[in-house]
Amino acid sequence: MRLYFAFCAAVLIAGALWLLLRRLSVAASGRIATGTVVAFESREDDGSLHYLPVVTFTDHRGSWHRFTSVAGSSKQRPPLGSSVTVRYLPQSPERAFIVSFLHMWAAPLGMFVLGLGALLAYVRS
Repeated sequence: MRLYFAFCAAVLIAGALWLLLRRLSVAASGRIATGTVVAFESREDDGSLHYLPVVTFTDHRGSWHRFTSVAGSSKQRPPLGSSVTVRYLPQSPERAFIVSFLHMWAAPLGMFVLGLGALLAYVRS
């Protein structure tokens, strides 16, 4: 069991660092655009339905892009037609995020906390 906790801690912390580096690269060298929520994709997980916003935006070259957000909620938020701030990499506009804590930082932080929990279980076992 001890080896299992060590493995889980390593995988979760490595995954959190990978996600964090991806988000930091977008935050540091990304461009900002105004996007519009045009639809929602629904995903079911353990009997719960979540809605992920689908956003369109125009990049600095005038090209149109559409992406599905990496985070959502149990309600369709923000409403259809809402303007949202988008950050994207100029060389890879498909790597775009809605600028908010939930969409940018919640996943790396959540994985890191779970990894620390597994690390603590490893140390205590």
